Amino acid sequence: LEIQANDVRCTHAAAIAQVDPEQLFYLRSRGLRVQDAKRLVIEGFLSALVERFEQGPVREVLADALERRLGLILDG
Repeated sequence: LEIQANDVRCTHAAAIAQVDPEQLFYLRSRGLRVQDAKRLVIEGFLSALVERFEQGPVREVLADALERRLGLILDG
């Protein structure tokens, strides 16, 4: 990450964790397949990030990109 302006503050964060087994158990007990349960939990986590963007078009592009990437990761 390169910042070329003196008056800009930049931060970076990452979150890495396994899907909570209790959440998976609950969703599985409601009839969801493992992949669908994981997708639902991860999409819920990512939706908080997507909602931070105020501009609708940016939010839509980001949501679509995350959905495609999540599909590649979970579905192979």
